[in-house]
Amino acid sequence: MGPLIALGYNKTLDLEDVPQLDNYDSANVVFARFINKLEYDGNGSQASTLKLVKALILSIWKEILWTALLSIICTSASYVGPYLIDVFVQYLNSHHQTKYKGYALVFIFFLSKLIRCISERHLFFQLRMISIRVRAALFAIIYKKSLRLSTLSKQGHSSGENANVLNVDVERTSLFSWYLHNIWRVPVQVVLALLILYKSIGLASLVAFVSTMILLLANVPLGKLQEKFQGELMDSKDRRMKVTSEALRNMRILKLQGWDMKFLNQIIKLRNFESRRLKKLLYSSAMIAFVYLSTPMFVSMVTFGFCVLIGIPLESGKILSALAIFEILQGTIYNLPKLIYMVVQTKVSLDRISSFLCLDDLHTNIVQKLPRDNVEVSVEIVKGNFSWDLHSSNLTLKDINFRVYHGTRVAICGFVGSGKSSLLSCILGEVPKISGSIKLNGTKAYVAQSPWIQSGKIVDNILFGKEMDKERYNMILEACSLKKDLELFAFGDQTIIGERGINLSGGQKQRIQIARALYHDADIYLLDDPFSAVDAHTGTHLFKECLLGILGSKTVIYVTHQVEFLPSADLILVMRDGKITQAGKYEEIHSSGTDFMELVGSHKKGLAVINSVERQTALNSLIIDEEDANILCSEKLIKDDQDSEPKNYKTEKSNQSEGQLVQEEKREKGGVGLSIYWKYVTAAYKGAFVPLILLAQFFFQFLLIFSNYWMVSATPVSVDVIPYVRGTTVIFVYVALTLGSSLCVLIRSMLIATVGYKTATLFFNKMHLCIFRAPMSFFDSTPSGRILNRASIDQSALDTSIPNQIEEFLMSLIEFLGTTIVMSQVAWQMLLLFIPMGVICIWYQVRYAPHLPLVLRGLTCTFPGGMKIGIVGRTGSGKSTLVQALFRMVEPEVGQIWIDGINISNIGLHDLRSRLSIIPQDPTMFEGSLRSNLDPLEEYTDEQIWEALNKCQLSDEVRKKEGKLDSAVTENGENWSMGQRQLVCLGRALLKKNKVLVLDEATASVDTMTDYLIQQTLNQEFSGSTIITIAHRITSILDIDLVLLLDNGLVLEYDSPAKLLEIKTSSFAKLVNEYTQRFS
Repeated sequence: MGPLIALGYNKTLDLEDVPQLDNYDSANVVFARFINKLEYDGNGSQASTLKLVKALILSIWKEILWTALLSIICTSASYVGPYLIDVFVQYLNSHHQTKYKGYALVFIFFLSKLIRCISERHLFFQLRMISIRVRAALFAIIYKKSLRLSTLSKQGHSSGENANVLNVDVERTSLFSWYLHNIWRVPVQVVLALLILYKSIGLASLVAFVSTMILLLANVPLGKLQEKFQGELMDSKDRRMKVTSEALRNMRILKLQGWDMKFLNQIIKLRNFESRRLKKLLYSSAMIAFVYLSTPMFVSMVTFGFCVLIGIPLESGKILSALAIFEILQGTIYNLPKLIYMVVQTKVSLDRISSFLCLDDLHTNIVQKLPRDNVEVSVEIVKGNFSWDLHSSNLTLKDINFRVYHGTRVAICGFVGSGKSSLLSCILGEVPKISGSIKLNGTKAYVAQSPWIQSGKIVDNILFGKEMDKERYNMILEACSLKKDLELFAFGDQTIIGERGINLSGGQKQRIQIARALYHDADIYLLDDPFSAVDAHTGTHLFKECLLGILGSKTVIYVTHQVEFLPSADLILVMRDGKITQAGKYEEIHSSGTDFMELVGSHKKGLAVINSVERQTALNSLIIDEEDANILCSEKLIKDDQDSEPKNYKTEKSNQSEGQLVQEEKREKGGVGLSIYWKYVTAAYKGAFVPLILLAQFFFQFLLIFSNYWMVSATPVSVDVIPYVRGTTVIFVYVALTLGSSLCVLIRSMLIATVGYKTATLFFNKMHLCIFRAPMSFFDSTPSGRILNRASIDQSALDTSIPNQIEEFLMSLIEFLGTTIVMSQVAWQMLLLFIPMGVICIWYQVRYAPHLPLVLRGLTCTFPGGMKIGIVGRTGSGKSTLVQALFRMVEPEVGQIWIDGINISNIGLHDLRSRLSIIPQDPTMFEGSLRSNLDPLEEYTDEQIWEALNKCQLSDEVRKKEGKLDSAVTENGENWSMGQRQLVCLGRALLKKNKVLVLDEATASVDTMTDYLIQQTLNQEFSGSTIITIAHRITSILDIDLVLLLDNGLVLEYDSPAKLLEIKTSSFAKLVNEYTQRFS
């Protein structure tokens, strides 16, 4: 440790500077030892609290025995001084003792103190090691359990609650190691103390024993009270963390809709409810601290009073010995409420961890594994009935029968909410099975409808733990059209992705997800609408290169709303209301059944619109007029700019930290400045209570020292000396001084609880106000886990730990000063020792505490009021960024944005966002009811909400549900399909009826029939509004007035669709032509 400490003195330590862990202490080995001792078969019902405790003890029993031995040595050494102090006093007052006896006694005092100090240091180090091992074991088992949770368990146990279990409960359980040996040390110390007391004061020690036992037995009701308050506090903290986690996860939509302050108010309300429980806990802790700090004084008062009452002589040596014992007892009994508090907290935390481990897992027997030699069948479902909710009579999927042979492509299509994604989840084994069988042959890879991206490098997201195969890696990048995107990133595939892929477009996230699945080379691929988030050109490329190319020999089951990708399938499954209504090849089912005809029919209507626009264009003009030539000219200039762009756009890749979106968490060096402590102590009531707390502690210490001094000075040195103060007077004065010091303890404890509670509340409110007012760039670059840690474990420290630590610090400081003053009265030379000791005790801590390239460049355009503007372009071209700029989610570096003659940078964010409506790319629903999701601000009547549901094609589905508008919405809206969530977002916009509506790929997750109906609704409801549409379906933007085509953050073309189609070489004309050629 010496070299490491020396290095840390000279520089801030980095992870590379710290030596590697011994294998015995690694998380893998610690977890393996723990799980071997746990009687746990993976089924949660086996993981009881008792078994958890037993497994933890058995996995660290050697460390427990070693620390028990150190505790025995430390405890024994601490009683040497009190045992011999009477002998030492007698020696000092005797003139017949040899000098060597005095030296021997002093040496024994010194040696016992040295042994105590050394054993105590080693004890603390070993206890810290136990704490780390317990934390590692519990972290690992909770993480592994979370990977196996069933969908129903996840719905009932939110990510906020999981964060509390990991951050708070595991931490508190691991901290219990510090109090582990106090369970037996407290009674042992009491017994040793009473034996020494019996030697000094005889029968009076029995009175001390009885009074001590009475106070110890009083722990039972106090412990139950603490347990009740602690349990209530943790439950209320869970509810708050659930909402906080949901708000942080969906902060972008909250800011876009102007709902951020609404959610903040909800969190503050939950915190106020939590604070009432916290206040009870703090004040009860203060009362318990008062009772137990007063206990030694009460015991000494009763003991000395009994001595006077029955005539036991009190000598100064015996009083000093008794006072020394009482001081040890004071530490013991002072630690008792902490022990009770920690036992209670640990029990509550272990119960919560146990209940988490008892949650239902995914049933492993849902899917039967076919033998590998069965090469024909890949997937088979026979008479399958499935339901997400086992308690509901409504089945999610009914009478499912199909067989998929190896190497075939199966397409699944159907209307919104028909059960397409649920069918893929069935194959994954995630939907509870009611009846029937699922058989699977081979490994599987899944691409979700909503892209799942980890914070980290792009290359790590694709490899996902696999070894790098450069040839395969490059082939997959090419197939997924990612090479061009990586060239545009300053760090290529080393670019760090922000929280939930925030610095990537929807299409880029989807393609990275597809690349990850392809790289893992599975036997069966399940793709949930993988082409909806990409533009037409990229979608065609992905289909040809990935599905028909790399996956040509694999079994592929893909959900799609794009009719153009259906003819290539070997089998098409048409779904409606959880049933497969049609199955067969494209030609077979094209002419039979209404469901498929409705889907294809609406698509043909869109193609008909394209043909009519093209015919009109041909009639209007056969040549490119001057105005059109100007567009192409500007296009050429932009291309010239792009040729020279890379010289300025790319940065040096050697410095990997600068220019990345997500930065390392800042660390500050040196000691914590006094200003930090000053801000804390003066936050509540401007520090008015601080002098009162100091004064109360000062008087407590003064009265305590003076009461001890009085007892020693007022009693004779030996039995032979006549006392000059009556025994009753001695006791009455001592009682008065003791009661006075007890009163000071009560005042100090209550004041610290009051100030701690108030300060924690103020810090909470200020922190959350800062978080919710922070710009979106803060959330883009700060992982939500970092913020959740501040709101959970750090806030928990503010609530309970820091007030206790400040109380202990004040007690230690003023006790040290009091001891220094008393010792200096006897021998002033002691100051020469105390001053450097005080200096040594000052130690240092470490605490935690527009660099990216431009996305849109030189953009100038005007959107006329009341018109429909379509924004198109390749994924990653800057379409969604332009929308974010309109809502001031990102501020322009240069230039201005004007709406209705107002510079939007000059008005309040809430004023701006409340007057704009958006249907975002990622449809978001919050936990609660359907009503609260449509109308969180409670501004509309039920009739208005039902009207909006009718218009967004969702009313029939809602009427089927038991709760109607009060139907439950689980975390992230998991119990609603992606398409239904998008329709809910449409319903919000229909309710607001603002004059500016932005559709950011708003119908990407719905079928073509629903898309067509939505477009009709928008045309009717927003006929006089300005509608800005980002879409990958060309049919969604052909009836608009103007088209803005972006490429790499630059405006490539901007004109009416008809005029752009006249120019056969325009990018828009090529895009439409490519779209129509898919069906030729």
